[in-house]
Amino acid sequence: MKLKRYPKNPILEKNPEHVWEKGSVLNPSVLYEDGIFHMVYRATNDTHADIPGKYMSSVGYAISLDGIHFARSKEPVIAPEHEYEHKLGCEDPRVTKIDDQYVLYYTAVGDDDGNDKVRIALATSTDFRTWKKHGIVGPKHTTSKAAVLFPEKIHGKYVMFYTWMSDSAMSTIMEARFDTLEEVIHPPDGIMVNDIDRYEENAVFKPLEHTFRGPEVGAVPIKTHAGWLFIYCSANVSDHPEWTISAALLDLHDPRKILAIAEEPILRPETDEERHGVVNNVTFPEGAVVVGDELYVYYGSGDQGICLATCKLDDLLSHLQTRNQYI
Repeated sequence: MKLKRYPKNPILEKNPEHVWEKGSVLNPSVLYEDGIFHMVYRATNDTHADIPGKYMSSVGYAISLDGIHFARSKEPVIAPEHEYEHKLGCEDPRVTKIDDQYVLYYTAVGDDDGNDKVRIALATSTDFRTWKKHGIVGPKHTTSKAAVLFPEKIHGKYVMFYTWMSDSAMSTIMEARFDTLEEVIHPPDGIMVNDIDRYEENAVFKPLEHTFRGPEVGAVPIKTHAGWLFIYCSANVSDHPEWTISAALLDLHDPRKILAIAEEPILRPETDEERHGVVNNVTFPEGAVVVGDELYVYYGSGDQGICLATCKLDDLLSHLQTRNQYI
C-alpha cells in the first residue's frame, strides 16, 4: 500500500519576494472545513542553519478551494519574538479546531548556553489570521516537539500526542490528557513531567532497537469507523538518515492502544526533491484530511517544498485491517 504523489509536486514552494519564506517552505498542517482547505506551514528565511540568524522559521498561512492551489498571506501569522523562540524560531505547526477556536502547537527553538532548546509552544485563534501566543506548554526541562491535539474529547479528556526526546534514537510518541481546554492552553505545573515519569503508561510509539531515530508525531489524527487514523513519521531503520511516512489505527476509546500499523512506510523519499534538499531523504507528514472518499496527505519534501500524496481512505483502512497487522 503506497500513497500516490500529486504529479505536479511541490504544490507550494519558497517565495523569494517574501523575506521570511525565501529560504524554504515545508511541514504543513491542513484543516478542511466547509469546503475550504486552511494550511499553516513552516517557512524559513534562509537555508544556512549553521550560521546564527541565517535560518529562522516562521509560520505562514495559505488557503485553497481544491487542496492543490493555495493562495498565501504576504506576512507570517506566527513569527519569532520571544526569548524561547530566538534561536531558530517557530517551527512545524499543527492545528486542531475545538468548538469555535483553533488550537495550534508549534516547536519553539530557543538557546541554552549555545545549545538548541527545543520545546512545544501553543497559540490560539478564531480566524487563522490573528493568533495569541500562550508560551511553552510542553515539558519545560527536556526536549520535546511535534505535538497534536485530537479534534474531540475522548472519555471526557482532551488528548495530546507529542514527541519526547525528538531527533534521537530514544524519540518516543507520548500521550498527555487534560480535563479542560484551559488546561490544554495552560497546563498545570509538573503535569507533563509527571507523564514522562510514568513512561510505560503514556508512551504510545516507542523507539525500536538499532535505529538512527525513533518515531515522530505527524498529522492530527482522523476519526474513522475503524479507529483513529494516525499518519506519522516512522522510526528510521535504514542505514542512513531518512524520514518516511507511515500509518496506524488507534482505538477510538483509548488512543494509547494501537490496533494496527502498516508493515512498511506508505511513502518514502524517492523523488529528486525528496532525496536531495536542504535536508536529504525527507518525506515528513504534518497534514492529513479526508475529502469525500480520498485521503490527502501533505508533507515536506527535503525540507524545501510542500507536497501532496493521496489514496482512497477505504483502501488504506482495509490494508491496515486485513493484512494481519493488528497488534
